[in-house]
Amino acid sequence: MAATNELRGKITEYGNFISRTLQPQLQTAVEAREEIEAEISQYAQLQSKLRLIDPKKSPLPSSSSSSSSSSSSLDASINALVDIGHAAVYCNVDIPNPRTVYVSVGFGFHVEMTLQEALAFIDKRIVYLESVLAHRIEVAATVAKDVEKALELLEELGDELAETEGVSKRNN
Repeated sequence: MAATNELRGKITEYGNFISRTLQPQLQTAVEAREEIEAEISQYAQLQSKLRLIDPKKSPLPSSSSSSSSSSSSLDASINALVDIGHAAVYCNVDIPNPRTVYVSVGFGFHVEMTLQEALAFIDKRIVYLESVLAHRIEVAATVAKDVEKALELLEELGDELAETEGVSKRNN
């Protein structure tokens, strides 16, 4: 009888540990990973849009190789549709000087950069964020394994409790 009460206590203790500690840790790790993935996606989108503006950095070959034609394309203003509400609200804008852009560099700071500087910064930022993402994926996987092991232990304790109760019922 004391053994079954002790097993029930351990089952309750492990169940509480899983629900109060491990599952919130897993949720936090997954959310942190998703934030980094979203940030990488945003920088990649910006990078592709900047390459459309700057034909010198475009991965596609340009039909005209004259430097004066690419310079004149950067002098013209650009009309664009800009997302101002998480892909739900858009606004028409006129960009009078597409030679410079403001790029979020983190901590709420935006820095004015030329297109070339912005593309170089974005390349470096994506590499950095990918290293952070690799770490966050590793942390999430570790916590997921911990949850899995704790659930296996909980199942074993449940099986042991069932065996103990079955033996005590046979003895009575």
